[in-house]
Formats: sequence, C-alpha cells, structure tokens
Amino acid sequence: MVTPQEDNESIVQRVGAANLLALRASTGLSQAQFAAAIGLSERALRRYERGERELPQATRLAVIERFKFDLLATDRLATEVGAAKVMLSPMPTAAIREPRDFWASLRQEQKVFREKNYTRLGQIILTWRDHAYFTATTYFAMKHLSLALDIPFGIEVHGIDWMFLASAATILLLISSVVAEMPVFKVARHLLRVGKKLL
Repeated sequence: MVTPQEDNESIVQRVGAANLLALRASTGLSQAQFAAAIGLSERALRRYERGERELPQATRLAVIERFKFDLLATDRLATEVGAAKVMLSPMPTAAIREPRDFWASLRQEQKVFREKNYTRLGQIILTWRDHAYFTATTYFAMKHLSLALDIPFGIEVHGIDWMFLASAATILLLISSVVAEMPVFKVARHLLRVGKKLL
C-alpha cells in the first residue's frame, strides 16, 4: 500500500521491481538469461530488479511480448494506491494477433528452453542432432520423390543406396527425441488457424 511520502514515480518503480523479480523467479531463468530474453544487459536488469530505476516502456512491452505478463498492469497499480475497488473505464482492446513470424518465435522459445535445461555441451549435441535429423529427412524425401518421378538421385554402390538406408536409420533413431521436445499442440493450433484463414 502507498505511504504518504511516496509519489507516483516511486510507486511505479517499486511495483515494477517487485513484479519483475517475481516473474524472473517463476521462470527459473538466471539474470543473464532473462536479460537476454528481453533485450537488456544483465547490469540494467539488476538495477530494475532493485528498484533503482523505473522500467522503461520498451522493457515493459518486451516482457509482455516474451512472457505474456504486464509488470505494471492497471489493477496492480490501483491496488497499491488503494483504488482496487474503483471501477476503471473499460477500453476496447485490440484482438491478440499471432506473431508475424510464428516459426521464429517458436525457435526463440526453444532456444531459451535449452539454455535453461541443458549444459552448453548438451545444447551443442542437440544442435548436431537437429542437423542430422533435418539432413536425413531431406535426403529421405528427395529419394522418395526421385523414385516416384523416375529420376536418378543418390549414389548407389552394388545397387544399394547406403545414404538412403542411413537416412532411414537416423530418422528411426532420432524421431522420438525430436518429437518429445517439439511443442506439438502449439504447432497444431497454429496450423489450424492458418488453415481457417485460407478457407
């Protein structure tokens, strides 16, 4: 609750700092990881968390975009100044739009998830795995297409395309780990939305 000595700026500073600290704690990210996710330096984040500086609008918007959480939501500020029961005028809100580049945003989420849950070596191994899976899947698809169109593709030794067999084996070995890490429901929801728009 606000004290008589506090002005509006210090209230906003205090509420923003407390909410920023609580949000970062809930994500489990380190200061360095959280700062990188919202485009700040670690030093700047520390100052905002300690309430030494008021959160700039750009940082507030970056947190909303990345974590879907408003550090200075109107209801929180209203509670601090003792106006929680006041009926605030409703304002029309714009429809929440899908990010312009869904796949880039998904890739960023994946990157943050890996930084949080894996060591640097683990992240490198996962990157190699992703490249191996992508290469094998691409070769496998191209080989099938070439067979369907009766176009020569691949290198056969004694009538056997060993690359094709290696690709199939790689896909079988890696598919469970690749699918387990994919946000399947989020991708399916996005594809359904895109499909509805096209119809």
